[in-house]
Amino acid sequence: MHESELGFVSIPEISAIYYALLQCGYDFYSIQRDEGHARALRGWMTEKPHPFWEQVRQCTCQVYPYWPRAALLETAVFYLQPGKKEFADFARYRKWVMAAGNITDEERNEAFFAWLEGFTGALSDVMESKGFREYSAWRRAWLSEQHRVHRNVLEHVKNCLNVCVSLYASPVREIGILLDPIKCAYSADYHLLGETFYYSSGLFNPESVIHEFLHPVVHPVVKDNCDWILRCCAEYPGIDASYYLDGGETGRLNAFEEYAVRCLTKRAMIEELPQDLGAFLHQVATGLD
Repeated sequence: MHESELGFVSIPEISAIYYALLQCGYDFYSIQRDEGHARALRGWMTEKPHPFWEQVRQCTCQVYPYWPRAALLETAVFYLQPGKKEFADFARYRKWVMAAGNITDEERNEAFFAWLEGFTGALSDVMESKGFREYSAWRRAWLSEQHRVHRNVLEHVKNCLNVCVSLYASPVREIGILLDPIKCAYSADYHLLGETFYYSSGLFNPESVIHEFLHPVVHPVVKDNCDWILRCCAEYPGIDASYYLDGGETGRLNAFEEYAVRCLTKRAMIEELPQDLGAFLHQVATGLD
């Protein structure tokens, strides 16, 4: 990575997604947050819900019903034109969605893409609303305070990520930590665009940042070794059923990747990363780690 300071960044359009969800009864904003924070956010529940945002909540993931649509909308922001009024290349975004290994066919069917046609219009309505503009000032102050509180930990995370980059030949050269005061504290997503990696969550969790960073590092190694991985254990401790998708090979590999990344993250946190990632994954798959 570059030697610039690692810090929190803000993408207004992603914040607008969660502000809109807040108006639709998004009830994950208060988890792991103090009453003062929750009370402040309740004060911004002042606008009439837009029908588009009400359909972000689904029933395919029990632990977090806003998966995967909230995350897919976050990613969609990166495929919009500079003015954010329309997609720059909708076909490329659709191709990315269809290639994602952690989404079921039901979650990316034609109904999903038909619904997505309303995204840019609904997003513009939020961005132009008086309530969101006023909320944005409060959000910027909150983000500044987060940076002040976590400055020292951010430096530690940067050092750890630098080791991961050099050890595993990661293409990442820039990292942005997207924090949103409304987004669920235990919902973490990542967006990899060329040499830039964005971590997105509701609260700063150093271990979670490293976990998400390691996914695109581990994924190609899992893909290259899928044959023998599929011959090993089909179930992994602590992995929610949603990771297995429909139970087929893609779902099993997805669950294994999640489990392997969790094991690797633990190693990273104590600065004991393995030199040979393939050998490490073999140990994980055979229960030897």
